[in-house]
Amino acid sequence: MASSFRLIERTGPNPGATFEGTQDVTTMGRDVTNEVVLVDSEVSRQHARVTQTPGGFVLEDLGSTNGTFINGERLVAPRILSAGDLIGLGENVTLTFEIASTDAAATVMAPAAGRPATAVPPSPPRQAQRPPSPPPPPPEPARPAPAPAGGDAAWAPEEQGGGPRRWILAGCGCLVLLLVCGGVFYFMDAYYPDMLYAPLRMLGF
Repeated sequence: MASSFRLIERTGPNPGATFEGTQDVTTMGRDVTNEVVLVDSEVSRQHARVTQTPGGFVLEDLGSTNGTFINGERLVAPRILSAGDLIGLGENVTLTFEIASTDAAATVMAPAAGRPATAVPPSPPRQAQRPPSPPPPPPEPARPAPAPAGGDAAWAPEEQGGGPRRWILAGCGCLVLLLVCGGVFYFMDAYYPDMLYAPLRMLGF
């Protein structure tokens, strides 16, 4: 239910002035004892009053000299006001009547006529953004196998595959050595037998 109203002065001594009516009875007139004071020669000391009733706000003339009007029609009996009515006091003062509601629902803007109100869905909560994962570290380069103790890698049979080859070379070397020794012995025996057998004679053979 509305509990207050507002009067906006359109024409008169203070155009644009606003008067808030928060009491059950609000009087208008030239006298300073009124809730709405309008200093104009056409306005009586106690000109009119607005009373809040269960049926709405009622405007009543208080026997003014120049009359009270609603939308240009002279008031002859109390009358319920509607929002947007133009109240006239005499010929010079006009006031626009507006209703101010204290209902909490009235503070919500109503949808346009003929259009259903559209519920606005709530926005989804924002998910916290995860920091990007660091790139994986590059693979470590392959390290060469350490050389065997002793220095020369040519003698490592596991790496060089020289086990059998080494024995073959050794056998060939021995054979060559025997051939050389045999050739030398044959040469000495043929041409220098004295030199060849002299050590044997010295030993008693």
